[in-house]
Amino acid sequence: MKNYILYITLVLGTILAAKSTKAQVPGFTLGPKAGITVSMFETDLDIIKEEAKGSFHWGAFARFGSRAYIQPEILFMDRSGILLRHDESSTGEQTLRLRTIDVPVLLGVRIIDLKLASIRLFAGPVASMAINREVELSNWEDGLTDKDLRRANWGVQFGGGVDLLMFTFDLRYETGMSDYSKPDDFELKNNLITLSVGWKIM
Repeated sequence: MKNYILYITLVLGTILAAKSTKAQVPGFTLGPKAGITVSMFETDLDIIKEEAKGSFHWGAFARFGSRAYIQPEILFMDRSGILLRHDESSTGEQTLRLRTIDVPVLLGVRIIDLKLASIRLFAGPVASMAINREVELSNWEDGLTDKDLRRANWGVQFGGGVDLLMFTFDLRYETGMSDYSKPDDFELKNNLITLSVGWKIM
């Protein structure tokens, strides 16, 4: 019973705090979001070709500001990709999959701001932490293992968005800034394209 009371108190406190913030900060909004992700792992080796994989992401966002704004988010991502090795002696395939918690912090500006709709541009860094790492190998004896993939990663996102009534739509590109591969013999970076829709509940 005490746990239920504590949970209800936390929920009500969060709602009241959000309403108070909305009253004090111009342009404040908060809500859930979800979308599709196209992910690719890229290396610096010529004998390896890369293929992208599609998946989904979901999470929540907040936005502070009117014409210029800051937008922090917390997202659950699925970063996947396929590495194909073709050389004179053999061929092989690795499928990489990382489930991550991402925290982008975007700085944006509304270039068109109408009563019912607006168009935005934004950019900013994103911190990514892997909570699960998976590697599947096919005909690749000396390939990566899950322990060869770093948990923490940094990237930069930029893109554009449209707000329509209570909905917000984003199209963004992320370029990986740090190396996911622990071994020193090659570099592994992850790039993403995401398309998402959010619902401004406040």
